[in-house]
Amino acid sequence: METLVRDLRLGCRLLLRQPGFSLVAVLTLALGIGGSTAIFSVVDAALLRPLPYPNPDRLVDIDIEVRRSNGHLSRMGPGMEDVRDWQEDGRIFSHVAVWRNAIRPAVLDGPQPERVRVLHISDGYLSLHGVQPFLGRGFGPEDMHRGAPPVVILGYDFWRSRFGGDRAIVGTTVRLDNQPATIVGVLPQGFYAKSKVWRPLQPPDSVFTQRGSGASTYGRMRPGIDIEEAQRTLAELTARLDREQGREAGTVRLESLYESTTAGYFTTTKILTAAVGFILLIACINVAGLLLARGAARRPELAIRASIGAGRARLFRQLLTESVVLSVAGGAVGLLLAWISLDVLVANIPLSLPSNSPVTLNLRVLAFAAGLSLATGTCFGLVPAIRLSGVRVTDALSHAGRRQGSALSRRGGQALIAIEVALALVLLAGAGLMIRSFSHLTAIDVGFDPESFLTMEVVPVNPDDATLKQYYPALVESLRNVPGVEAAGASDHVPLAGGSTMTRAIVEGQRMSVNIRRFVPGYFEAVGFRLKQGRFPAASDRGAPAPSMLNEKAAAEMFPRGSAIGRRFEVAKAEYVVLGIVGNVRHSGPLWPAEPEVYLAFGIGEARPMMITVRSREGAPALGSAVRQAARGVGPRVVVDRIRRGSDWFDDRVVTPRRRTVLLGLLGGLGLLLSLVGIFGMTAYAVARRTQEIGVRMAFGARPAQVVRTMVRDSLWPVGIGIVSGLGGAALATRVIATFLFDTRPTEPATFAAVALLLGVAACLAAWIPARRASRVDPVAALRAE
Repeated sequence: METLVRDLRLGCRLLLRQPGFSLVAVLTLALGIGGSTAIFSVVDAALLRPLPYPNPDRLVDIDIEVRRSNGHLSRMGPGMEDVRDWQEDGRIFSHVAVWRNAIRPAVLDGPQPERVRVLHISDGYLSLHGVQPFLGRGFGPEDMHRGAPPVVILGYDFWRSRFGGDRAIVGTTVRLDNQPATIVGVLPQGFYAKSKVWRPLQPPDSVFTQRGSGASTYGRMRPGIDIEEAQRTLAELTARLDREQGREAGTVRLESLYESTTAGYFTTTKILTAAVGFILLIACINVAGLLLARGAARRPELAIRASIGAGRARLFRQLLTESVVLSVAGGAVGLLLAWISLDVLVANIPLSLPSNSPVTLNLRVLAFAAGLSLATGTCFGLVPAIRLSGVRVTDALSHAGRRQGSALSRRGGQALIAIEVALALVLLAGAGLMIRSFSHLTAIDVGFDPESFLTMEVVPVNPDDATLKQYYPALVESLRNVPGVEAAGASDHVPLAGGSTMTRAIVEGQRMSVNIRRFVPGYFEAVGFRLKQGRFPAASDRGAPAPSMLNEKAAAEMFPRGSAIGRRFEVAKAEYVVLGIVGNVRHSGPLWPAEPEVYLAFGIGEARPMMITVRSREGAPALGSAVRQAARGVGPRVVVDRIRRGSDWFDDRVVTPRRRTVLLGLLGGLGLLLSLVGIFGMTAYAVARRTQEIGVRMAFGARPAQVVRTMVRDSLWPVGIGIVSGLGGAALATRVIATFLFDTRPTEPATFAAVALLLGVAACLAAWIPARRASRVDPVAALRAE
């Protein structure tokens, strides 16, 4: 123990004597260890923590596979009939629960009306998760049937923010979507914090009874039953009940809730972990090279230690201890960097992590950082310690011995440079492909200019059907008179936000499924749809048949022969006439192709809240104030929410590819920087080591430019080997990100050539800067030293 303490003290003293070397080494390691620690904290939150419920291994996600007539397998959620069958059987599950997010937020009335996110759940949902309400009770069977008194449960954060944490809230009444509802409970803190209000799942007669209704189903298996046994038993039960009840045959598929929750995390976390691992390797290689270069200068010192009795094991232990001291210091600084960057990383990580699994530097992450620091110090210090601990007294004290040590260090340093350049090129190739892919993605024509319009959600408080049908046309007409507004309209599905309503249409006697969107005249002009045929609807287009528009795909499918203009069709027993055809629009964003879309006039059939769309010369803040005034002028009690530009919706659709691109780009840039530091350091060391040789050459007539060229050439040949090796490695490694690439091959020759050229030019610059020092060597001074 005393020897270890003595080695640690000596190691610290030696490093403090060379602050420049120590600072570069510690910062290099800090970048590698800090990045690895930060990414591990994300992996810990996403994959390593068990679900925060009792016996999480017994929770499963349940789906049903049905083979369609065309032979394709369709995976869908079970229907309520399936759930009732499993509950009545009782052999497999102690609890089965169904849940579904509301299609759109609800309006909560009060002094400050607001839109709230609602989750519909069945009565066993909380029990299945082993969750007890913080206040009040959960939902019971009596709350599930149609006609039951309306009740709601509040999320913890919403209860605190909206109701001030009032513990007497249970039993009071709120008005939600023009309907009074009694608050029966408050959920515990952290439990599915995304939803503010929870309601009982009270399906209408035809909704949720069928499979594929959009609801999700979870089950809690009874003790002693595993997934294989549960799936086998459920398959037999479901097949028998399908035959008895004449239902379409389906195959039950069970997946652990942990796996279904984390399934989307694995690929991204693996790629980020590999990229950060490359950064750590490059950092270790850099420090190993620095230690080799420093060790060549220390050979006389080590020889003296050996001559006075220090054995090879003693020298090895001392050298390795110095490396570990370096890595521990780098780990401490890296931990600080990880802590500082954690919020930024979480905000930009291309993952939607669960709210009940925050990213933190917990004990497991701290233990990882400590272990990584020790392992890193051992790894990068091992080769220098082995080489330098074998120093021979006679060789080290002689001129030849110093040259031999220099040659060994030079060859080792060149090998390390080649390896780190290869690793950096793999990172740069991945980053380059992501950048190229993202540029292709953002260049996609979505069918209109997202910068040209604003959207806002305007919802009257407690409206009825008749009120909505009158309100939105009146509001749009009022907005057209606002200064700066060029066009105004409304739709139930805003462009680029996704979503549509699938329904049946009768087209010339034939039934077909169509995607419909409702509009108030002015909508197409406000968004900037491209008119292909016919005309846009006007406010004067009223009466029967109601006006409609088709996009090009819908027109081709519905009316394949002849022009669609003036043709008629029916939806929900209402007749519509086609006034015009617009260009195809990618409503779900550039990643998804345009679908056939049918645009129907608002006010026919059931009314629903609409999104206002305005083309204006004014900015969002100024227009928002004008819209609020106009909205209150038409109907005094309204909620105006989510005032956004079309470009904001576009950004939402590409946020995950953008985050992947930014992160891999930063990691690629960091790898490039570290490799250039290594090249710079090794070239500077070579210049210092060969000062006498350079002086002799210049004394015999070598020109400064020749000396610089020689030094740069000697430094760059390992770079060339690294680039060639890195291109081969990149051709294999980039296949991992193939699923993330858009219109880009994982072995894109132009990208590979560009990153190789970038790395080569940067390496030339990194080698040239210290090589210039060689041209300033004084031959007389060098010969005198010789």
